[in-house]
Amino acid sequence: MTIFISKNENDLGAIPEFLNSKDIQGSFDSLIDFESLDFDIEPSFDVIFFPSIRAAQYLIESSKVNLSDHVLACSGSQTNQRLNELGYQCEFVGQNAGDPMQVSKDFSEWLGSRKVLVPHSNLSAISISTHIPKDQLSAVEVYRTILSETVVTPCDIYVFSSPSNIQSFFSCNELKKGSKVIVWGQSSLN
Repeated sequence: MTIFISKNENDLGAIPEFLNSKDIQGSFDSLIDFESLDFDIEPSFDVIFFPSIRAAQYLIESSKVNLSDHVLACSGSQTNQRLNELGYQCEFVGQNAGDPMQVSKDFSEWLGSRKVLVPHSNLSAISISTHIPKDQLSAVEVYRTILSETVVTPCDIYVFSSPSNIQSFFSCNELKKGSKVIVWGQSSLN
């Protein structure tokens, strides 16, 4: 059996080793790349919500905001863990990053009347904004997601980690007949 996962092997933890122990041949490759964007930030916000660690990394690298001056929040446990490794603590962590509508609802309730900055990609659906009043939200593109034209060897199972990886895959690949498809999170289903 063969499986393709649209993430780089070093981002998958113990998954490749587990698959190998079950005699499943894995192919691991993100089908997207990223580049920073020049951006300006309106200074009036209390909270910064990170939908991904990548959004955090590009905002931090820009040096345009001192994260220590703001309350931090994020979409889920993996982003929170990576922020902790960088020395930052989130006061709100989404309970199920795979369900962005529920995270948006929970975050909006937690946020109250405070204003929030959401750094994101040019391709982001900005799902977190669904339940936040417009006058409390400042969204800024801090990086660009670039689709690659990587040809993937046909597999029995395809696992896609984001809508961008799905879009990139179908730009130059087709599913193997009879294969199964798995997507991570509600956003990838749309």
